[in-house]
Amino acid sequence: MKVLVGNDDGFQSTGIDALARAALGLGEVKIIAPEKQQTATSKGLTFQRPLRIHKEKSSSGLDVMAYNGLPADAIAIYQHLEDGHPDVVVSGINGGENTSIHSILTSGTCAVAMEAGLRNIPSFAFSMDVPEEFFFSKKLPFDLDRAANLAIDIVRVYLGASQQFWDRTLFVNVNFPHDLDDSSKIEVVDLETHKYKNYLYEREDPKGEKYYWLWGTKREHLDQDKDSYKVIFENTITITPVMLKSPVELIDEAVQLLADSDLSS
Repeated sequence: MKVLVGNDDGFQSTGIDALARAALGLGEVKIIAPEKQQTATSKGLTFQRPLRIHKEKSSSGLDVMAYNGLPADAIAIYQHLEDGHPDVVVSGINGGENTSIHSILTSGTCAVAMEAGLRNIPSFAFSMDVPEEFFFSKKLPFDLDRAANLAIDIVRVYLGASQQFWDRTLFVNVNFPHDLDDSSKIEVVDLETHKYKNYLYEREDPKGEKYYWLWGTKREHLDQDKDSYKVIFENTITITPVMLKSPVELIDEAVQLLADSDLSS
């Protein structure tokens, strides 16, 4: 099996290293990752400058193809270097959980899996809830090997899903608590809408001109049955199949609404 391992934290992160080492049990692993931190770059692609790709080593010495672009570029880079698509794509392990619709649409980690899913490649995004001080950190002082081995176990389970499952699923989104242990529960749950209340920090530079940092605080009231609450407050491992295809009944309703409107011809 051909496996692409990507991320948005950069090729030197301990998260991608742990995931790649665990993925060796699946087959032929290629690590393709950005040169530097690319958190919150979403599913952008690099069209405005040339991509430069070079050989590097992961934190434990695995071969990596590093590049100067965005996380989702990894799929096209793999296709070019390997003259074909991988059989499965795994992205992460990200430092910071990616729960809620808002987060997965913002996350570079999820973007790798999303880009693969749009090309009908089974794909998975793995993230870990960490204290704020470890956001954007290359090194995470948690049991990443345990998380990575469990991540690959989850990959094996869902690669055995029906074709109908994968026809409707863009990617599988998985989030770990940072204090993962043998007692950690695993649940399949739905996505929260958003978990942050975003705002701007206002500052002033030495010339007296204002500038701003975008940041956020987690909402106090989250749906207790959905992914954000489960991971953040119950230390649960959450699995969520992410789907963007419209159900047939919604398409039918949209067709009927248009037919009944003044816009129909």
